[in-house]
Amino acid sequence: MHEGAVCAEVMDIAQRVARQNSLERIERIVVEVGPYSCLNEQELNFYFHVAQEGTCMEGAWISVERNDGLVGVSQMYVRSIEGE
Repeated sequence: MHEGAVCAEVMDIAQRVARQNSLERIERIVVEVGPYSCLNEQELNFYFHVAQEGTCMEGAWISVERNDGLVGVSQMYVRSIEGE
């Protein structure tokens, strides 16, 4: 269930970035996570696959990259969004 909430937040961020940068299509989103994020990449992409239908992210995927240097309460953030 945690991944569903993360997916919704990532999609909100991506849609805002797409509008601000006149992107018609998003192809890839990179999320960086710390060692205590407890994020399951497969579950996140499952939710994303279902939720992206009919959006500018249709066909895109989320890549999760681990960063053991992230400490404190900020255990994840959207590092980059690729599109055109």
